[in-house]
Amino acid sequence: MSEPDVSPRHLEGHQSLVDLPYIKIQFQTGAPSDEGINGCRVEEIIEVLVDKLLEFQARSLSCPENDTALYHLGLAKDALAQRRRHREQQGVLGTVAEHKSS
Repeated sequence: MSEPDVSPRHLEGHQSLVDLPYIKIQFQTGAPSDEGINGCRVEEIIEVLVDKLLEFQARSLSCPENDTALYHLGLAKDALAQRRRHREQQGVLGTVAEHKSS
């Protein structure tokens, strides 16, 4: 039987700490203006992945599949940037309030 999960959680109930063998990620909890910066954002994780794949592409590990992954990570970055713009425009950036997508 696995140990009970006692890690901190976001308001939505998601884990703020991912602690797996060889992977440890602390996501931001709460608005940085209220809580300070206490973790990373999804966008920063995507950047780490992009950097690693670009490193592969510059060496002998270059392949079309890495290009495809980079393309989709780029789409993910664009979608999250659009979400941020919407939240800024609607005055809800840095809050847990919902925003309207166009």
